[in-house]
Amino acid sequence: MTRKIAIAIFLTVFGFSPIQAQNLLEQLNDTTMVSAEDAPTDAAPILAKKWNQLKTKHFTLNFGVAMFLDYNTVKQDDNNIQQVEKIGSATEFRAQRLIFSGTLLFFKRPWRYMVAANYNGMDAPQGKENLSVIDLNIEIPFGRSGWITLGKQKEGVGHEYIMPGSQGMFTERGSGAPAFVKQRNIGVRYSNSILKNRATYTDGVFNSWLEKGNENSFADNGMQYTARVTGLPMYTADDNFMHVGLGWRYTNAPGGKLSYKAKPEANTAPYFINTGSFDASAANTLMLEWIGVTGPFSVAAEYMNAFISSKSHSNPDFNYWQIGGSWFITGDHRNYNKQSGSMGKLFPKKNFKFSKGSGPGAFELTARYTKSNFIDGGIDGGKFGRFTTGIGWFPNAHFRYEINYGAGKPDKNNIIGKANFRQFRAQFEL
Repeated sequence: MTRKIAIAIFLTVFGFSPIQAQNLLEQLNDTTMVSAEDAPTDAAPILAKKWNQLKTKHFTLNFGVAMFLDYNTVKQDDNNIQQVEKIGSATEFRAQRLIFSGTLLFFKRPWRYMVAANYNGMDAPQGKENLSVIDLNIEIPFGRSGWITLGKQKEGVGHEYIMPGSQGMFTERGSGAPAFVKQRNIGVRYSNSILKNRATYTDGVFNSWLEKGNENSFADNGMQYTARVTGLPMYTADDNFMHVGLGWRYTNAPGGKLSYKAKPEANTAPYFINTGSFDASAANTLMLEWIGVTGPFSVAAEYMNAFISSKSHSNPDFNYWQIGGSWFITGDHRNYNKQSGSMGKLFPKKNFKFSKGSGPGAFELTARYTKSNFIDGGIDGGKFGRFTTGIGWFPNAHFRYEINYGAGKPDKNNIIGKANFRQFRAQFEL
């Protein structure tokens, strides 16, 4: 990446002049992660600078920011247009997120807290521009190394949902994951890291009645129960390990109805998977995960299967799986979070700077195939397979530029279509 190209990226995407871009990079290149003791387990990556941390006698405060700018185009054949109508090119600010986290020092073993607000965020309804609180929780130490988390939080299952969304190999999570896992929920969850941080486990109980007001009673709103266990059967360093995980999620059916829907790994597209609402009493979802990392190479696989209790539809099964890989041609690798049992933050070995002798940052090549099947028991939610390739550039730990190309094959209502996706992202996080 030449100096002129890098400057052009900053000029066109963030509106910086060359001098401003140079000064900004110089200020941001010497950052470190906030320590695990000072940040909640589920907190998004926050990089420590003098001006974004506050430490007093009674509490600490870390301030973080995340901003994503996406541009997506979709090329459809006639069958796919018939399935979901014509999809136009679109630009959107996926995240304009403010994150506050830290510790409460009133207790012998400090409590941890996190508050995150999002403006038209990653999971906000399309076109709905409002400010929403996506995280509001407190972590209370329990036992030697465990934590009880109270409030709005991640459910703790599904590896792609547990790891920071900004650190995934691709711009979007796999197509089936959002159908099976609710990204944020209100409840209580216990988590722990054991066997000298070689294994983790968590279990939680959730009910989002508080967010839905008086639409349903607490009992009628639906309860969710989650559990996950992970292990490192082989680990020598963050660039040489094997991770395995097993997860489970139970939900009863509010009003005797369930529904599953997901987009085709492009947020500006409509739902390619959509079962609609159907009669059911409950669902159990099994989740399996495997990750292998050796040096700059990594492979990740995930499988989910929902077993639906529905007499009228002969107890259907819906499933999703993915397998993908990454190669950092600059020799880099992501860190591994032993507290949550997930892939974590990337720090380039040699940051890019606007000066002689600068490093390249980190360049990543990726490929993945995902497959979702939501057709069973007379329910046609559709099938969807997608092959995706990508290239990403991390000038430093704050900026990322990503290009993904995907070829998708939606199958719904006895119609098989084709859709090709071109996706571009510029992101900044602190």
